[in-house]
Amino acid sequence: MTHAVVSAPPLDLDRLGAWLQTQVPTFHGLRDAQRLVGGNSNPIWQLRADSGRYILRTQPAGELLKSAHALDREFRLLTALHGSALPVPKIHVLCNDLEVVGVQFYLMDFIEGVVHRHVALPELPIGRRRAVYGAAIDALAAIHCSDIDALGLADFGRPGNYFERQFHRWRQQYRTAMPEGDPEMERLIAALERTMPHGEHPVVLLHGDSRLDNLMFSDDVEAAPRVIAVLDWELSTLGHSLADLGQFLAVQELPADYLLPGLAGVDRAAQGLPSEAELRERYFRAMGESPVADLRFFKAFAMFRQAAMSAGLRRRAALGTAVAESALHFGNTMAVFARVGLDILDRPGRSD
Repeated sequence: MTHAVVSAPPLDLDRLGAWLQTQVPTFHGLRDAQRLVGGNSNPIWQLRADSGRYILRTQPAGELLKSAHALDREFRLLTALHGSALPVPKIHVLCNDLEVVGVQFYLMDFIEGVVHRHVALPELPIGRRRAVYGAAIDALAAIHCSDIDALGLADFGRPGNYFERQFHRWRQQYRTAMPEGDPEMERLIAALERTMPHGEHPVVLLHGDSRLDNLMFSDDVEAAPRVIAVLDWELSTLGHSLADLGQFLAVQELPADYLLPGLAGVDRAAQGLPSEAELRERYFRAMGESPVADLRFFKAFAMFRQAAMSAGLRRRAALGTAVAESALHFGNTMAVFARVGLDILDRPGRSD
């Protein structure tokens, strides 16, 4: 017996449009809703209305893991960041009334721009690729330099022991989703426990899923690449800045032919792409900090989180509550993330 993999809430456009018109003074005349490709967590829709275009972000239908798909946290953060130095879409309203579409959702402005889905940037001229990465690293540093007190986000996460808490959370999520276990994942868990950093560290705002494809760039090909929106803040919290940097760098180490294509085996210089050392140095220069040469733990930890998320995707696909067909494929290849994490930990301390 086969089960449906994808479960997005059905949208009753008449009901949704009527609710939005009562809650958003500038919204009127909802005409249609189109599912957008991208992301395995929360369904995204483009709404067309007489008043313009919008993005509707909803929770998936069906059973949800504890603390997952927390759109209310994302709504709070985007509201705080709007008008700050960080570019984010204007957000209009959060709906907790399950009578409208059956799940929690929020509405924000549609922004016209370019999202680069492949870290090799094959769609760009070679001479433009390095500048895209420079803008991405600068955006990451800008997130970490945010004044969380001024933004009213000082309580957005728990202080201290960031990696210990995250490790416990994602290990629990993985074992809930995959109680039978996975040998390579268990090896990675044991290796991370042995190398876990301890001690105090500055607390910064974290994006939580720092990747090139969570940035939107200006579509002006005549100007220098510029980030016009930082997207997908669902995993944002307060914590250790190197968690985000590790994530940004680690996904580049995935195989070039994987579902989430990386740069493993790619001649970066020949392709006009910056080396990890260049990205690392640009980041620490933007932060005004001394470079940390050994990022193995932080990158491997990012791969552990990705693996745990993939286990969750496999579970949701089996239950029929995934939001994209790709969820099953990612879930079935969870060991790829674990293997890359182990490879990172096994190599010498500095990778240039």
